Amino acid sequence: MKKKFNIIYLLLVLVMFGACMDEDPEYTTNSKVVYSSEQSAQMALNGIYGLMAVQGSFAQLLPEINTEASGLCWTSFVTSDNRCQYTNGLIPTDNEFNNLVWGALYQAIANCNIFINACNSSESASWATKANMVAQAKFMRAVCYYSLYTFYGGVPLRLEPSNRDKVAMPRGTRQQVLDQIIKDWTEAISDLDETSSLSSSAPTAPNKYSAYAYLTKLYWLMGCNAWAAEQGDTWAAGQLKIEWPEMQSSESYFKKAKEYGDLVLTKSSFDLEPDFNTLFNGQRLGFSKEFVFVIDATKNTTENVGYNSLHWTFSPQNCSQGETWGRSQPNKSFYNWAHGTYQDDPRLKVTFCSKWVKYVNKQPSDEIQVAYPYVSKTRKDTVGWEYSVIYEGLPPVLVPIEETVTEIVDSIDFSDFAKYADVTNPKPSELDSLVRDAYCRTKGPSDWNINDWPYFGKYMTNDCSGRYANNNLYVYRFADFLLLMADVENELNNTGTAIGLVNRVLQRARNSSKPASVYPKDLQGTMGKDDVRKYIFHERLFELAAEFDGFIDTRRRGIEWRKNEVLMRNNNDSITSACYHYGLENNYSAQWREYWYPNDGAEDWDGYLIRNQLIPIPRMEMSSNDMISLKDQNPGY
Repeated sequence: MKKKFNIIYLLLVLVMFGACMDEDPEYTTNSKVVYSSEQSAQMALNGIYGLMAVQGSFAQLLPEINTEASGLCWTSFVTSDNRCQYTNGLIPTDNEFNNLVWGALYQAIANCNIFINACNSSESASWATKANMVAQAKFMRAVCYYSLYTFYGGVPLRLEPSNRDKVAMPRGTRQQVLDQIIKDWTEAISDLDETSSLSSSAPTAPNKYSAYAYLTKLYWLMGCNAWAAEQGDTWAAGQLKIEWPEMQSSESYFKKAKEYGDLVLTKSSFDLEPDFNTLFNGQRLGFSKEFVFVIDATKNTTENVGYNSLHWTFSPQNCSQGETWGRSQPNKSFYNWAHGTYQDDPRLKVTFCSKWVKYVNKQPSDEIQVAYPYVSKTRKDTVGWEYSVIYEGLPPVLVPIEETVTEIVDSIDFSDFAKYADVTNPKPSELDSLVRDAYCRTKGPSDWNINDWPYFGKYMTNDCSGRYANNNLYVYRFADFLLLMADVENELNNTGTAIGLVNRVLQRARNSSKPASVYPKDLQGTMGKDDVRKYIFHERLFELAAEFDGFIDTRRRGIEWRKNEVLMRNNNDSITSACYHYGLENNYSAQWREYWYPNDGAEDWDGYLIRNQLIPIPRMEMSSNDMISLKDQNPGY
């Protein structure tokens, strides 16, 4: 029976997205292809970039799942919904998104394998850029395996063109997957160009320092995991060490990360975009020194370069001429903490959206729509007077002409330190009664509104067609690199150097408004190692919010950090807690409410956290692969 499944699975990998053919690149190939020219090979290579910009990959589900499973997100609380399952931490093995991500990444890997094999074939023609093209394919294969590793741990290492005899394959161990990722990036370095460029008609090509930066990130991740084990974290010192017996000391990994990272800092041309707003202002940014790795995407899907549906996924409904759903929103605790911490930081207006012009029939209207924490107040204004007969038989008298006026009020003043005991966590008693009524009690289907939560604003654009935006996908930014390098330096006791790297990111943020803002303030040289470690952890969550690292960023230092620094912030948020407990106390069952961890209070912390360190191997793979059994599934699934 399983042999039939093997054939079916191979077909599924090749046509995983066949139901949405208008969304995906037209490129595909097979193991017998031979490239006769540079032009034909370039078309195929562009197609691989396109396969990395489909629904299951970087164009939607990788940033979406990274956000929804981070503990910083709210989605409609319907337990059968794919999104809710990630946000709530109850992910079934047949979750549709899980199947799509697995299939998309392996589809890109399969085409990398075919490309590498075809270029190395003795029948392939010769051309000057062949080695560089193969290096790009190896680079992308490593990026895909890195994404698989962060979600699933050890996965099957498919490194040759697939056929029906090679579909079944055991899970590679963590170390085997890590070794392959390192091998691909290391081999790619020698043949990648020194610099990158991006034209409007072709995907960007990574350069050798992109690979060095990714190796830095990988060793940093290993160092953070090993550090958690050394601290006695229940998961890292237990389950992780079982899965990864080759684990070395955190210091050895951090030293290796620094070795590669120093090359990037001293020899690459990467730098921060001077204005943070330029990255996320709704316009297509063709090239930036901040792009360590970017995937070219366009609303014109016929050019085989994939697409971008992040505006469709994250932005509020009716905020542009395109389609939007706002399906993944920041939870109130993250919004409150960020605004209370960063105050007038220009990144706040880019990262979050709580007010926008409503579009009707693809045109802007006069109506302003608002979300948390804004409230609408109505009042009667006298706009004139007129004579009117009040009592029959008596002369008319002057009466006011009244007009109903709606006023939008920013209901929480996070800059007023005196008003709140903790400005990052306002209490219901410190709020206006209208705000308490709007946001501090559970609502039901009759009065529920998706705008009871704010939105992520980074991907809002009017340069879109239907669900497709015309912006590129910033998979790895230099700001990300600087912050992880700061973490590495701090762990190696170079705290002063770490502070300098963090301050580069903070200074760019301040200078993104004119005149420069007060916040975020530079870190002071008097800060100790532990305080800097914690600051970097939270700064990454804010700087990189709704991007590609939320899942691993909140988990890399073990389950206690995730519990105390992320999930308990949600539970301890006064507005979130008041809303959640209002429903419990009034025996009010509503599916659209706040999340409460762990698992709505129905599960012990350790079991919940350990299970959610990874995502389950999809049932599709378990059913079709003879060499993976139930005992190979990730813990807790």
